[in-house]
Amino acid sequence: MNDPTTQAAAAITEALRNGHDVAELIAHALCQVAADEGGIEEVLRNRSGSWEAGHLRSLMEGTAGPDGEGLEAYRTAADTEGQQETGAQR
Repeated sequence: MNDPTTQAAAAITEALRNGHDVAELIAHALCQVAADEGGIEEVLRNRSGSWEAGHLRSLMEGTAGPDGEGLEAYRTAADTEGQQETGAQR
């Protein structure tokens, strides 16, 4: 099960079977990735002009605000400046 699509589908299926709101889960997960990786456009960079990217951009902007202004609330990665000060690497 090394294929990322299969892994994502398995995680979503498990969440659904456990009674989670899958739409909210996907929206929040995408916003976490965007917050940790530098913004909405970073999530979409490998295919930014596709129709799929357009829908995902709308989903993330609807969740975190226009231009990702609310992404900080979804951040899970450690502060990279703090890591540099302590010598830790991300």
